[in-house]
Amino acid sequence: MPDIQVNSLNNCAVYIDGIGYIGRASEVDVAHPKQVMTDYKGAGMVGKLELWAGVDKLESRIKWASFDTTALLAASDFTVAHMFQVRGNLQQYNSLGLAAELPVVYLMTGVFKDGGKAAFKHQEQVETESTISVYHTELWVAGIQIFLYDVYSNTYMVGGIDKLAAMKANLGLI
Repeated sequence: MPDIQVNSLNNCAVYIDGIGYIGRASEVDVAHPKQVMTDYKGAGMVGKLELWAGVDKLESRIKWASFDTTALLAASDFTVAHMFQVRGNLQQYNSLGLAAELPVVYLMTGVFKDGGKAAFKHQEQVETESTISVYHTELWVAGIQIFLYDVYSNTYMVGGIDKLAAMKANLGLI
């Protein structure tokens, strides 16, 4: 009988330029590379297929739990790039209970493109939402790099392997 392992990641802490925003964000959508595919169909083929064509632009979103002037100040300046860190605690369970707790760290660099407008509702806490245009993102789990994608350096690493190495060599970029 196989051992079942359940991974649970359900909370995070947000840091911007090294400053902790613990308890100030209620939701965070981290940037993750989304592949751009192009259709291919050729004479004699009975079907079509999709081929990799690149990576789409990256975006992240932070929903703030309150009207936070420190966050709004950073989010209002679209000319300054910021370093974002979203940290989580991955709990691994098996038949004996909690087996391990591992750090999950998303790192991103980008600029705010929407500082966040205030949405007022009768007798409710005002929340704002910021959107970030991201050009660097990476994910680490228990000290192991899962992926790294950087637009400016044409880098896309998965499990420590440069997925663009051959293309960069063929184009004379390395």
